[in-house]
Amino acid sequence: MLLSNQQKYILDALRKLGCVREDQLHALVRGKFQRPGFAVREEHMTTMLRQLRSGLGDFHVDGGFVYLARGQPDTARLEAIDVMLELSEGAPQEFTVKVDSPRLLCFTLGGDKLKLFSVAMLSHVSDTQLLQRERSERIVWISDSGTPPDGLALPPKHFFAARQTDGSHRFYGSNGP
Repeated sequence: MLLSNQQKYILDALRKLGCVREDQLHALVRGKFQRPGFAVREEHMTTMLRQLRSGLGDFHVDGGFVYLARGQPDTARLEAIDVMLELSEGAPQEFTVKVDSPRLLCFTLGGDKLKLFSVAMLSHVSDTQLLQRERSERIVWISDSGTPPDGLALPPKHFFAARQTDGSHRFYGSNGP
């Protein structure tokens, strides 16, 4: 099967992320391939996904989710993807999920200087101070409830992403340097 660059990117993203919502995948593809005079519209995505589903036996689109053979929805990872898309405005430089707990997802933002972010699950660690981070890394914490626990104190370069009713996030930072 001959694949377009966008379809190759879709498969690469699914190999990394496992299972994504269709809107998240569209945002990633749009962010990667957006340029003046060209936009990946919803009808393009629908066509590409239909072609991939008919041409690859392990490619699935079901109930608003897109995944390869064994990928299953993971609510924490889906929220981490939402955080990444919000912070990167849909265009992360690179991302990976092969990270150690409590990290769910790592990604970089471009610009003059690359910035490394990790999205981590608060319930997977007893104390945020114990998480070792890279010198330039910023940690964004999420929780099952979407709200920070009472008395949460974050070290420098740590943030909490509070889930809003519309699914977006409000970011709260540490008070340190």
